[in-house]
Amino acid sequence: MVEYADSNAAVGGEGPPVRFVRDFVDLELNWELAALQIIQHPSSWLGELLTGTELSQSSVQARMDLKAAGIFGASVLITLASPSRSRDSVLFPITWSPVSGSRLLPTFEGTLGISQMGVDISQLWIEGTYRAPLGRTGQLMDQAVFHRLADSSIRGFLLRLARSITSKASEE
Repeated sequence: MVEYADSNAAVGGEGPPVRFVRDFVDLELNWELAALQIIQHPSSWLGELLTGTELSQSSVQARMDLKAAGIFGASVLITLASPSRSRDSVLFPITWSPVSGSRLLPTFEGTLGISQMGVDISQLWIEGTYRAPLGRTGQLMDQAVFHRLADSSIRGFLLRLARSITSKASEE
Protein backbone atom coordinates (compact mmCIF):
# COMPACT_ATOMS: atom_id res chain seq x y z
CA MET A 1 0.00 0.00 0.00
CA VAL A 2 1.26 3.45 -0.87
CA GLU A 3 1.19 5.88 2.01
CA TYR A 4 0.94 9.56 1.32
CA ALA A 5 1.04 12.41 3.80
CA ASP A 6 -2.67 13.05 3.17
CA SER A 7 -4.62 11.28 0.46
CA ASN A 8 -6.88 14.27 -0.19
CA ALA A 9 -4.50 17.21 -0.07
CA ALA A 10 -0.94 18.00 -1.02
CA VAL A 11 1.70 18.77 1.55
CA GLY A 12 2.04 22.53 1.82
CA GLY A 13 -0.75 22.92 -0.71
CA GLU A 14 1.56 22.47 -3.73
CA GLY A 15 1.41 19.51 -6.09
CA PRO A 16 0.60 15.91 -5.25
CA PRO A 17 1.40 14.45 -1.84
CA VAL A 18 4.90 13.37 -0.90
CA ARG A 19 5.66 9.64 -0.83
CA PHE A 20 8.13 8.23 1.72
CA VAL A 21 10.40 5.32 0.80
CA ARG A 22 12.87 3.34 2.89
CA ASP A 23 14.93 0.22 2.34
CA PHE A 24 17.96 -1.44 3.89
CA VAL A 25 20.39 -4.29 3.45
CA ASP A 26 22.51 -5.92 6.13
CA LEU A 27 26.23 -6.34 5.46
CA GLU A 28 28.50 -8.89 7.08
CA LEU A 29 31.13 -6.24 7.42
CA ASN A 30 32.80 -4.62 10.40
CA TRP A 31 31.16 -1.28 11.10
CA GLU A 32 34.39 0.69 11.47
CA LEU A 33 35.83 -0.68 8.22
CA ALA A 34 32.65 0.09 6.29
CA ALA A 35 32.31 3.57 7.81
CA LEU A 36 35.95 4.45 7.12
CA GLN A 37 35.68 3.27 3.51
CA ILE A 38 32.50 5.25 2.91
CA ILE A 39 33.76 8.48 4.48
CA GLN A 40 37.12 8.43 2.66
CA HIS A 41 36.19 7.66 -0.94
CA PRO A 42 32.53 7.87 -1.93
CA SER A 43 33.40 7.70 -5.63
CA SER A 44 35.18 4.37 -5.13
CA TRP A 45 32.29 2.66 -3.35
CA LEU A 46 29.77 4.00 -5.85
CA GLY A 47 31.98 2.06 -8.28
CA GLU A 48 30.04 0.14 -10.93
CA LEU A 49 26.98 2.33 -10.47
CA LEU A 50 28.51 5.35 -12.14
CA THR A 51 28.71 6.56 -15.68
CA GLY A 52 30.59 9.73 -14.69
CA THR A 53 31.73 11.46 -11.50
CA GLU A 54 32.60 14.96 -10.33
CA LEU A 55 34.14 15.54 -6.92
CA SER A 56 34.18 18.71 -4.88
CA GLN A 57 34.98 19.34 -1.26
CA SER A 58 31.32 19.39 -0.31
CA SER A 59 29.74 16.81 -2.59
CA VAL A 60 30.00 14.02 -5.09
CA GLN A 61 27.93 14.22 -8.25
CA ALA A 62 27.52 11.16 -10.41
CA ARG A 63 25.44 9.95 -13.31
CA MET A 64 23.92 6.54 -12.80
CA ASP A 65 21.75 4.36 -14.95
CA LEU A 66 18.79 3.01 -12.99
CA LYS A 67 17.01 -0.13 -14.06
CA ALA A 68 13.66 -0.52 -12.37
CA ALA A 69 12.05 -3.93 -12.47
CA GLY A 70 14.17 -4.74 -15.53
CA ILE A 71 11.78 -2.86 -17.80
CA PHE A 72 12.49 0.82 -17.33
CA GLY A 73 15.84 2.56 -17.38
CA ALA A 74 16.78 6.17 -16.79
CA SER A 75 19.93 8.14 -16.13
CA VAL A 76 19.90 10.15 -12.93
CA LEU A 77 22.25 12.67 -11.41
CA ILE A 78 23.14 11.65 -7.86
CA THR A 79 24.45 14.25 -5.43
CA LEU A 80 25.95 13.14 -2.12
CA ALA A 81 26.66 15.99 0.28
CA SER A 82 29.32 15.87 2.98
CA PRO A 83 28.62 13.14 5.51
CA SER A 84 27.89 13.55 9.17
CA ARG A 85 28.94 10.94 11.67
CA SER A 86 27.49 9.90 14.98
CA ARG A 87 28.75 7.26 17.38
CA ASP A 88 27.28 4.42 15.32
CA SER A 89 26.22 5.85 11.93
CA VAL A 90 27.46 7.76 8.92
CA LEU A 91 24.80 9.79 7.09
CA PHE A 92 24.99 11.28 3.61
CA PRO A 93 22.31 13.68 2.39
CA ILE A 94 21.47 12.34 -1.07
CA THR A 95 19.40 13.56 -3.98
CA TRP A 96 18.85 12.10 -7.36
CA SER A 97 17.14 13.74 -10.24
CA PRO A 98 16.56 12.67 -13.82
CA VAL A 99 19.15 13.71 -16.39
CA SER A 100 16.48 13.87 -19.08
CA GLY A 101 12.70 13.60 -19.03
CA SER A 102 12.57 15.71 -15.89
CA ARG A 103 8.85 16.28 -16.25
CA LEU A 104 8.16 12.54 -16.26
CA LEU A 105 10.36 11.36 -13.40
CA PRO A 106 10.44 12.49 -9.77
CA THR A 107 13.37 13.93 -7.86
CA PHE A 108 14.32 11.94 -4.76
CA GLU A 109 15.65 13.66 -1.62
CA GLY A 110 16.78 11.72 1.39
CA THR A 111 19.56 10.18 3.43
CA LEU A 112 21.92 7.33 2.65
CA GLY A 113 23.39 5.81 5.78
CA ILE A 114 25.39 2.99 7.21
CA SER A 115 24.83 2.01 10.82
CA GLN A 116 26.39 -0.40 13.28
CA MET A 117 24.18 -3.40 14.01
CA GLY A 118 26.76 -5.60 15.75
CA VAL A 119 30.48 -6.21 15.91
CA ASP A 120 30.73 -7.51 12.35
CA ILE A 121 27.33 -6.48 11.00
CA SER A 122 26.44 -3.15 9.44
CA GLN A 123 23.21 -1.94 7.89
CA LEU A 124 23.25 0.09 4.70
CA TRP A 125 20.02 2.04 4.32
CA ILE A 126 18.33 4.77 2.38
CA GLU A 127 15.22 6.76 3.14
CA GLY A 128 13.64 9.80 1.64
CA THR A 129 10.76 11.27 -0.26
CA TYR A 130 9.62 12.01 -3.75
CA ARG A 131 6.60 13.71 -5.22
CA ALA A 132 4.99 12.07 -8.25
CA PRO A 133 5.26 14.35 -11.30
CA LEU A 134 2.32 15.25 -13.56
CA GLY A 135 -0.05 16.33 -10.80
CA ARG A 136 -3.14 14.25 -10.02
CA THR A 137 -2.59 12.02 -13.08
CA GLY A 138 0.95 11.26 -11.89
CA GLN A 139 -0.30 10.54 -8.38
CA LEU A 140 -2.83 8.02 -9.71
CA MET A 141 -0.17 6.39 -11.91
CA ASP A 142 2.19 6.28 -8.91
CA GLN A 143 -0.47 4.61 -6.76
CA ALA A 144 -1.21 2.06 -9.48
CA VAL A 145 2.26 1.16 -10.77
CA PHE A 146 5.07 3.68 -10.48
CA HIS A 147 5.58 3.33 -6.73
CA ARG A 148 6.72 -0.23 -7.46
CA LEU A 149 9.27 1.11 -9.94
CA ALA A 150 10.49 3.59 -7.31
CA ASP A 151 10.82 0.81 -4.72
CA SER A 152 12.60 -1.39 -7.27
CA SER A 153 15.03 1.42 -8.14
CA ILE A 154 15.84 2.03 -4.47
CA ARG A 155 16.30 -1.71 -3.83
CA GLY A 156 18.50 -2.18 -6.90
CA PHE A 157 20.63 0.81 -5.94
CA LEU A 158 21.18 -0.55 -2.41
CA LEU A 159 22.01 -4.08 -3.57
CA ARG A 160 24.52 -2.84 -6.14
CA LEU A 161 26.03 -0.48 -3.59
CA ALA A 162 26.28 -3.27 -0.99
CA ARG A 163 28.12 -5.49 -3.51
CA SER A 164 30.51 -2.66 -4.29
CA ILE A 165 31.26 -1.94 -0.62
CA THR A 166 31.77 -5.59 0.35
CA SER A 167 33.95 -6.34 -2.68
CA LYS A 168 36.14 -3.28 -1.95
CA ALA A 169 36.46 -4.37 1.69
CA SER A 170 37.46 -7.93 0.71
CA GLU A 171 40.19 -6.53 -1.59
CA GLU A 172 41.84 -4.72 1.33
